[in-house]
Amino acid sequence: MSRILMIFTAHHPAPESAEAEVVALTAPGLPAWLISAHDWTLADLAVLATGQDAARQGYAAVCVADPGDYGANALRSVLDVPVVGAGRSALLYALTLGACFGVLAPTGGYARAKKLVQEYGLAAQCTGVRRIGEEGDREAAVLAAARAAITEDGAEVLVLWQPLAAAETARLAAALPVPLIEPASLSLRLAEAFLGLGLAQSRRTWPMPQVAKPDLIAALVAAGAGAGA
Repeated sequence: MSRILMIFTAHHPAPESAEAEVVALTAPGLPAWLISAHDWTLADLAVLATGQDAARQGYAAVCVADPGDYGANALRSVLDVPVVGAGRSALLYALTLGACFGVLAPTGGYARAKKLVQEYGLAAQCTGVRRIGEEGDREAAVLAAARAAITEDGAEVLVLWQPLAAAETARLAAALPVPLIEPASLSLRLAEAFLGLGLAQSRRTWPMPQVAKPDLIAALVAAGAGAGA
């Protein structure tokens, strides 16, 4: 059975798989909220440090399970095993289910979601990024943002910009008239598919570094974690 590494930026249980052993790791030393470019750079380094030895450790694929896709491109450049970014995958997959999509983001992920929609060239297909309220019950807040995205923005598919447990996602999806994509679970299913099809990232897009510096990356992250987040 293949082993798949899932890297989160906050503690989250690994989704279940019938096809692979799934290991969830939390990237170390990160601030509680990834809201600025400074925070994003720290997250890029932390995720890279967490996954850069994945192939040597016996993993057949890596999922960057936070939809912010922190460190995903760097991992693609140093690993030959498939690397799946949950955010990019969720946004692109949404367009297989409808002509346009809306994004539901918590406050900590709102700016990053808007940035990546633009960077991935999907602004024309995105009806908007809706902020999930922080008051009261989380599921109720997600549903309120989702209904506004559907009725006011015209979203035909919704992308939830945070990992949720399968049971919670299922309850939310059952209450909505359009598909709801939870990015971490989708990234795992895509990693399984890539392994089955023998696919991985293109070296034309993500060439290997001329001089890889894994020890330097690990030391930088360890020093930052030791200094506190």
